[in-house]
Amino acid sequence: MMAESDEVGVSEASWPYWTRSLWINLLRIGVVGGFFLLWEMAAGRWIEPFLISSPSRIFSSFIANIQSGTLIGHTWVTLQEIGIGFPLGAISGISAGYLFGRSRTLAEIFEPIIIALYGVPRTALAPLFIVWLGIGIWSKVGVVLLLTFFLNFFNTYAGMKQMDREYIDLARLMGAKGHTLTFRVILPAVSPYIFTGLKTSIPFSVIVAVVGEFIASTEGIGFFIRLSAGIFRTADVFVGIIVLMSMVIFMNTIAGLIERRVLQWQTQTEHVRIQG
Repeated sequence: MMAESDEVGVSEASWPYWTRSLWINLLRIGVVGGFFLLWEMAAGRWIEPFLISSPSRIFSSFIANIQSGTLIGHTWVTLQEIGIGFPLGAISGISAGYLFGRSRTLAEIFEPIIIALYGVPRTALAPLFIVWLGIGIWSKVGVVLLLTFFLNFFNTYAGMKQMDREYIDLARLMGAKGHTLTFRVILPAVSPYIFTGLKTSIPFSVIVAVVGEFIASTEGIGFFIRLSAGIFRTADVFVGIIVLMSMVIFMNTIAGLIERRVLQWQTQTEHVRIQG
């Protein structure tokens, strides 16, 4: 049995990339298509459609909300909240992580304070931001910025602490200093940690924006979902959830493309097989 499994693994590994990619995509489509088919069959036959709706009802609701402009308006509001808060939080978090990694004194002074602030749940801070900034988009921007800052700060700071100092010393011996040392040596060395922080903070930025809209708002996808649930329009609730999932997938895809572009120098191995 062991020899047979090894032969299967070798044969799969020897497939051309496009063949394996096509096969994986076909299996993925089959799994998702089968799930939606069972869902459509279950709605009305075994489970009340009022509770779980159905793919056909969700699709009809999606088209209706697009045509009315309701979904586009709410989506645009949530995108604004994330589009402003996410880059501001990411840039400030990466910058702070870099500064803390370069300055031991700065890290010793402020690290306990930042850790204490990070321990405060964002759901507890959201009402404060709403009191300070109102129920418009800026309170959600503030919450998104805060969470994104912490996630990117800790990942960048961890990368700075894990970086081999011999690289910096060697670069300095070769004459690198200032911006050259930062952009040619330090940032490329910690860039895997930076992109980990960026990709980790993407779904959380969407989550906290929607949580803020749940608490107090008059627009946004979170408000759309809360309103739909309040009047028992299950299909509309699923439409809002699908829009949020699409946001995360789109943002993660963009981040992945940028990561591959920036880290193209780095050899990446998806699967490591140990043969004895």
